[in-house]
Amino acid sequence: MRIIVLKVCSVIFAFNTFSHAAGIQIGRTRVIYDANKKEVALSLTNTEKELPWLIQSWIDTGDGKTRGPFIVTPPLFRLEPQKEQNLRITWSGQALPTDRESLFYMNVRTIPAMKKSDDKKNVLRLIYKTHLKLFWRPSGLNGTPIDACKNLKFSRQANQLHITNNGSYYSVFDILKLNTTSIKNAEMVAPKSTAQFLLPDTVNGSNVTWRCITDYGNASDEFTSSLTQD
Repeated sequence: MRIIVLKVCSVIFAFNTFSHAAGIQIGRTRVIYDANKKEVALSLTNTEKELPWLIQSWIDTGDGKTRGPFIVTPPLFRLEPQKEQNLRITWSGQALPTDRESLFYMNVRTIPAMKKSDDKKNVLRLIYKTHLKLFWRPSGLNGTPIDACKNLKFSRQANQLHITNNGSYYSVFDILKLNTTSIKNAEMVAPKSTAQFLLPDTVNGSNVTWRCITDYGNASDEFTSSLTQD
């Protein structure tokens, strides 16, 4: 039997659940780890009727190399058909900023088992790797994530859009428009920082419209503001 392995990477932003082609369903699109909790759980469900899946999970800083200060249990396991398993995420105790959120990435690699009928066939085998944002949220932060989103400040310098987030929470965009043009390369703005994004040459106007993704993976209310010129 010849097995051809194909790796597929999926980034999740705005859906309440995510399913790998009737395979593994992940119960949320982002993980919020409140600092006052001992651990948080992420549910995985095997929706297949016959095949088990192999699940491997870990957390990194986003560079694909540096592991985050969290322990995932179990890190590797077999999930039987029609069964559910919780991944338990525990903070290692490493010091993190206390005045703002910190961002890490939860990685879930899923590999389907082979059917017995495929033993003597050339088989294309898909390996899925899913990334979910994990927000470490210290206790006692000022305001709320929606406050941070609502109060974003926008300015323009030449063909650069500057977005300032004075809040303590990450603002991840569901949509961002300058007049009627979507700014697709603007994903998020870290707390207490300013991010710059390149604007298309043809974009004009001063009316900014945006929505952020909430803790539950859906879209916030829509906000509008006027763009200032630097």
